Amino acid sequence: MGGAQSCKFCQSGNVVKHGMRAGIQRYLCNDCNHHFNDNQIRFPRMRVNDHVITTALNLYYGGLSSRKVAEQASAIFGESISHTTILSWIQKYSRLVAPYVENLTLNLSGKYHHDETAFRVGGQERWFWEMIDEDTRFMVAHLLTESRTTEDAKKVFTQALEKQRPTAVFTDGSFTYDEAIRKVFYTRYRAGKVEWVRRVGIKARETNNIVERLHGTLKDRLRPARGLKHDRTAKVWLDGYATHYNFCRVHQSIRKTPAQACGIEVRGWKQLIEKAQTEKTKEEVKVAPLIEVKVRN
Repeated sequence: MGGAQSCKFCQSGNVVKHGMRAGIQRYLCNDCNHHFNDNQIRFPRMRVNDHVITTALNLYYGGLSSRKVAEQASAIFGESISHTTILSWIQKYSRLVAPYVENLTLNLSGKYHHDETAFRVGGQERWFWEMIDEDTRFMVAHLLTESRTTEDAKKVFTQALEKQRPTAVFTDGSFTYDEAIRKVFYTRYRAGKVEWVRRVGIKARETNNIVERLHGTLKDRLRPARGLKHDRTAKVWLDGYATHYNFCRVHQSIRKTPAQACGIEVRGWKQLIEKAQTEKTKEEVKVAPLIEVKVRN
């Protein structure tokens, strides 16, 4: 079969030759019904190799501006790529990977540290909420909002609860959390009660400085990016930032990625993109017959 050993969309080996295009063998996957070329490009519908794309994502979320990433791609790989192409990859693969990582099962310590920080999106103040698991450093929830209200707090706490019910939640003394903690984590019940630690001391183990440091990392990353322009693209950007933090960046204090600390061995953008693409294609195959029936009727 030449270089094509499996489908680029669903990783199935059930593929057959399906004509030639510009002298390149084409294949058809009998499982997902996608066509693809027999070449060295592993990500579907792309003209550059996966290692160029994943290196660009790592450099960008590692701190370089999109223009600097484009320069490095040219210097390292000899690829002529514009900075707008880099930004389009950020949006495309952040969207692709986000649903996949949301459904992974995590082994968390259950000690959640929460805080929020303000920055500007398109000249308007926005709030970014983050909740971190203490032992694994996994970002269990994040949310971008226009306000800083109890309803906003409920949303981010609910995200965290869907990952795993905590044993303790650490926050500052903001009254925004009062009703949200009670409603989401049911602190008024003695059975299975979630401990709520407020106004934590900086020198104690029960401290919130791990999430404060993460705010600093985020703002350091935003500086070369010169801020975020629109709420919609900012949300996708922040999803990608959370993915990079959890699955790609080795945390200095635990010497592994937060995902690895949670028992997940998927590491790096390449594995994430491949697995996310496979899961997306499988879901598309499931709903395809339903769509065809609706069309015929």
